[in-house]
Amino acid sequence: MTRLATKVLLLWLMVSLPAGAEQSVRDDDIVIHYSAMTTADLTPDIAKALDVTRSRKRALVVIHAQHLDGANRVSKLADVQGRTRNLVSQRRELRFRAVKDGGTDYAIAVVPVANLETLIFDLEVRVEGHTRAVPIQFRQQFYH
Repeated sequence: MTRLATKVLLLWLMVSLPAGAEQSVRDDDIVIHYSAMTTADLTPDIAKALDVTRSRKRALVVIHAQHLDGANRVSKLADVQGRTRNLVSQRRELRFRAVKDGGTDYAIAVVPVANLETLIFDLEVRVEGHTRAVPIQFRQQFYH
C-alpha cells in the first residue's frame, strides 16, 4: 500500500467517527485503534491497495496498535484473534491479516454484513513487545 493510500485511509477513519467518539483502548504504553466500515465506503484505490472487494455487504475491520514513547507514537505489529456475533447470537470467526506500509502496521479482516445488522466484535489483540493480550469489544451497526 502506498503512503498516500495509508494517509487517505487514516483520514477517512478519523472523519468517519462520530464527534467525540474515539475508538481506541489503552493498556499501559499501548494504544489500539479500531474501526469497522463497509468496504463500499473505501475508495477504489484503497480497496485495491488492501486487496479488498468493495461491497455494501462486506465490512472491513481495521486494527492499528501503537507504542507510546514519550510524545512519540510508534506503530507496532499486532496479532488479532476474534469473532463477531449479531443480536441473535449468530457467530462468525474473523481472519485477520497484516498490512504493512512503510513504518505503519495494521491488521485487517473482512466479514459479511446485512443491511441494518448490528455486530458485536470480540477481539483479543497481542501487540509486539507487550506482555499481555488486550481485549476489545465494540458494537457497530451497518447500513447499505
